[in-house]
Amino acid sequence: MKPYEEIGTGIFVHEKVKIGKNVTIGHGSCIGFGDPEDGEIIIEDNVTIGAFCVIHFGVVIRKSVSIEHNCVIGIEVEIGKNTKILSGKEVTYRAKIGVNCIIGGHVADRTIIEDNVTYMGEIAHSHRNARLDWDETVEPSPIIYKGSVVGVNALIIGGRKIGPCAYIGAGEVVRTDVGEGIALMKGEMKPLSVYRGIFNSRCNE
Repeated sequence: MKPYEEIGTGIFVHEKVKIGKNVTIGHGSCIGFGDPEDGEIIIEDNVTIGAFCVIHFGVVIRKSVSIEHNCVIGIEVEIGKNTKILSGKEVTYRAKIGVNCIIGGHVADRTIIEDNVTYMGEIAHSHRNARLDWDETVEPSPIIYKGSVVGVNALIIGGRKIGPCAYIGAGEVVRTDVGEGIALMKGEMKPLSVYRGIFNSRCNE
């Protein structure tokens, strides 16, 4: 008996994958992509992986994670328990995502997202040396600290630090750090308390 439930057909699971209990894998998904030397894939209990997902080697997916359809999880990514990756999103090389997060935007390589974060934005490296090949460019990546919210289509450029308990409005462009308990709205930074009852971080207040 297989240690996971298949929903549909065309599913590939590499022999090096370690799977816990009550794991569901959707139609056309590939669990074990790339070079096995990048490390084993560990999928803990009660994980759901949607249709047409690709999970690279070295990935660790903790308990009760939900990965919706058409997602790509890159080499050596770690995803904390109870986190949800929304449909069509990509989490790339060595990114780390904490527990109880909602990920609705693409996550660039080596980004760190702590616990209880809602992230709906985009991340761009500064790419200061355009003469380098894309794969040779290694630049600092953002850190989004616990309890922060990054709104839809907000763009974080470079190795910015966000939070803890910060709020970035939809469509904002983030070129500097955003401190603890700060809201960035319409290009202005103010204490989140100014917007009490209108916007909230995910921190306990």
